[in-house]
Parts: sequence; structure tokens; C-alpha cells
Amino acid sequence: MKECESSSWFIISTKPKQEFVAERSLKSLGATVYLPLYQKRVKKNKEKQSVISPLFSGYLFAKFSVLELYHKVRYTRGVKSVLGNNEGLWTINNKRIEDIRLRENTEGIVTLSKREEIFKSGDRIMIDEGDFDGWEGIFFEELPDNERAVIMLTNVSYTSKLIVLKKYLRRK
Repeated sequence: MKECESSSWFIISTKPKQEFVAERSLKSLGATVYLPLYQKRVKKNKEKQSVISPLFSGYLFAKFSVLELYHKVRYTRGVKSVLGNNEGLWTINNKRIEDIRLRENTEGIVTLSKREEIFKSGDRIMIDEGDFDGWEGIFFEELPDNERAVIMLTNVSYTSKLIVLKKYLRRK
């Protein structure tokens, strides 16, 4: 295996849910490690909570000398494999990593821009937050304030219209 450019980052596949373990282990070997994180909303006890999670679940990036550390990296705690094929290890250049780092806030958390979904009349939707979490319906119309929408509920025994914040809706 040939030595790659020192400006390239190797893609490390981690064992399930062991990104943080792999990050610590690789750092202890002397590798430069980057594990991009973001704030994720998860349901816990019927409430949505924010948790810090890896941006790329099951992966992180590392810079190291292939000749000196490849074998150690490959068998480091938390590491599943270093991605590549018979022709060599796969790398990501510095520019891509810097693009991700530019989106980090002051705490080092990548901020994801939430893309506002555009719904059309007749779209099947699901409410994923608020009092009606889990309810399904059909998008009827957007209200003039552009923040709320009228939906026709489909999981009740009679037809009913409901006004709900658009940010609570997602396509089904």
C-alpha cells in the first residue's frame, strides 16, 4: 500500500454506535481525527429532545501515516475498517473537510439549514411534532401567514380539518 498525501483525510468506518470510542482511540495513536457532530431531535418518553450525534453515522475522518499507523488504525478499538479497495485507501481532500467545518457554530456543532418543504394540495403528510404527533392527513392549503396549514385528517373515523404549524409536517 502506497503512502498517500498528508493533506488527505482517510474515511474510517466505525463499529455501530462507537464513533466516539474510535475517535478517542485514534487520537491516542497520534492520528489527527475529525468527527463532525450535529444536533439531532429524537423522541424520548414521548417528547422530542436534542442530542449531539455524529453527522455521518458510523464514519469519521482521520489523517495518519499509512506506513507507520495503518495496521494499528485498522485494529484500533471502535474501528471497523479504513475504507478503500484493491487500488488503495479512499480519501477526502482538505477542501471538503473545511467546507463542513465552516458550517460549525462556536461549540463545534455543524448547523444544518432546515429546508422548508413545499407541500401541494393532496400531498400525504404526517405530523411529527406537537399535540398531534403521529397523526396522518392530506395537505389541503397553506394559510396566508405561510407558517400554518390546513390538513384533512385521515386517521379519524370522520373527515376533519386541522390547522397546524407547517414546521410540524413532513411528507409521508
